[in-house]
Amino acid sequence: MARCVFHIFHQTWLKIILVVAIAASLAACQSGVSGLAVSAPDLPKAYALITKLPGNTQRDTRLWWRVFGDSVLSGLVTRSLEQNLTIAQAKQQLIAARSMVRTSNTLFMPTADISGTANAGTGSTKSDELMRRPMQLNVEAGWELGLFGLRENTQRAANASADMIAEDVEAARIAVAAEIASSYVRLRALQERVAIAKASLTLLGRDGRLATLKYRSGLATASDAEEARISLGDARAEDTRLQAQIEATLQQIATLLGTSSIDVSLRQPKSQPIAKLDPAIGRPADLLRARPDIRRAELATIRAAAEIGIAQADLYPKLRLGGMIGIGGPSHGSLFGVMGGPSIQVPLFDQGRRRAVVAARQAQYEEAAAAYKQTVLTSYEEASSALRAWSAGHTNVRQFRETLSSVRKIQSESAVLERAGLSDQSKQTASAIRVLGQRRQLVEAQEAEALALIAFYKAIGGASPLATGTPGAEAVRQRKK
Repeated sequence: MARCVFHIFHQTWLKIILVVAIAASLAACQSGVSGLAVSAPDLPKAYALITKLPGNTQRDTRLWWRVFGDSVLSGLVTRSLEQNLTIAQAKQQLIAARSMVRTSNTLFMPTADISGTANAGTGSTKSDELMRRPMQLNVEAGWELGLFGLRENTQRAANASADMIAEDVEAARIAVAAEIASSYVRLRALQERVAIAKASLTLLGRDGRLATLKYRSGLATASDAEEARISLGDARAEDTRLQAQIEATLQQIATLLGTSSIDVSLRQPKSQPIAKLDPAIGRPADLLRARPDIRRAELATIRAAAEIGIAQADLYPKLRLGGMIGIGGPSHGSLFGVMGGPSIQVPLFDQGRRRAVVAARQAQYEEAAAAYKQTVLTSYEEASSALRAWSAGHTNVRQFRETLSSVRKIQSESAVLERAGLSDQSKQTASAIRVLGQRRQLVEAQEAEALALIAFYKAIGGASPLATGTPGAEAVRQRKK
């Protein structure tokens, strides 16, 4: 009996080995979709060929916020990257995606299960057929062979999906870093404007009292006194509005830090962050490639191409190897049994459903390729616009500084005339108010310049994983090779 069982077992495995050999030869007949590639659209020659952007020193764009030389800003960005809840959500999505990649790697590998059955009947029956015995315990094994590129393309699609989620994590990091930096820049600008507004209130109050005194003395008209009163009212309203904006900005920073509690240390005014360096240098076309959305769009084309291969593999036969080792009874013969062999599924007629799926996947690939090119063009537009905005803001700051210097010189001359008795106090007050107005315009210009610089670094994908070596970036680099 043992010899018979061994003979059956030996014959079964010979058949399985033969089928595996045939499957291995069929696996070489893969579709050529893995060779599909998408190229970026041509950028203007003046942009694509330029060797560097304004700047004199090479630096790491991952830590772009350090160009402001503000330790508080750097601390806020670091905390936000660790505590922000949007980033935390993206990280958990990445963990789930990578788990699914590991699952996809096992879809076309052998599996084994243990099962048992017990069937009651109205009589006592004995059968030599393993599957018809009333009681049995089985070890079942199966192996679906991913032929015609099915296994490779399934894994390629899963890897691309996980890498896309990795790019989403990086996009969230960049967006949060840029947003908290922008909020901080606005906060310091608002605090500067509040200080200017309070100084204006003092001067306008003095000017109002002087105008009232002149009116009572017959040296000014009632309209002059009324105009001074209106200006004072506008200044008070401006101060109230700025205070409300400060509170809203502080709350926004707290939200970006993943909390509802405002950092009270930020209420203490501090000078505006001013960039110590120009925007990052390097080939603009290379800088754009650091953007996660561009890399994500490229990965989407890789996944779409793999899905074409999956759909094409469905046009060909599917082969599965299965087997079972069981113990069952009652039986006239041996309680032990072995059964198994290959099964094949050949598509014959399905009303064109499978080919329609292939056509749909090909259209989705073309859509992904167009989306990739559109993403590159949009990124170029954003980076170019941000760079132009920074350049204009930088010029404005320089002009406002020169104007402020001139106005302060006039104020000094007015003070000299007033002390010499050659000018009244109203002219000195007007000169001081004009200086405050120029200071306010300079603060706004410096804020615009800083915000434009932040927008530029965001547009070129600051804090990109191409430099930090995250798994998604490594996959992109390997594919480019």
